[in-house]
Amino acid sequence: MRGAMGTGRSFLLDPRALARSGKSWAGMVPVRGFDRLAVLAGARATAVDVRLDFGLDDDGRCRVRGHAQLRAEVPCQRCARTVTRAVEADIDLFVLASEAEARALTPGHDTCVVTDPRVPVAALIEDDLLLGFPEHGCEDRDACPHASLEAYRAPSPELEDGPSRARRDSPFAVLEDMTVARDTGAG
Repeated sequence: MRGAMGTGRSFLLDPRALARSGKSWAGMVPVRGFDRLAVLAGARATAVDVRLDFGLDDDGRCRVRGHAQLRAEVPCQRCARTVTRAVEADIDLFVLASEAEARALTPGHDTCVVTDPRVPVAALIEDDLLLGFPEHGCEDRDACPHASLEAYRAPSPELEDGPSRARRDSPFAVLEDMTVARDTGAG
């Protein structure tokens, strides 16, 4: 469940009026209009491209469907570089007037409880964009194009087979070397 608090720097819409008339809204919303997304998206992210379709479901509830996307700076945990990535979210939620109404709706439906007729666009889409944010910058973390060359260096042929390879693949090989060095007085 979402609330419409804290996102006052965004475009304001009246979702119920738009739903009653079956209208759509599309626009570019400045990233600075999002409290949490603005911090996460980075300084180069400027706007979120938004398309929202408003309508009423069979029970007369306001339903919002659409899509939002932006280009954000995402840090790669492997190479420590910041990579520009697309962040996209499909929007499908009900705009409701009370918490009781939201609780009465079948679980699994996304809701936004609003008491004012006008709602910031950011309140309708920010949670979905945050959930769609990539976990790491480089799309394939294991094949990060910026990782150090050491990670991609081919092993020498003599280490390919046998006990040497098993020792190299063991995460405890370094501890074993330290223990042997201590026991033999070499360290």
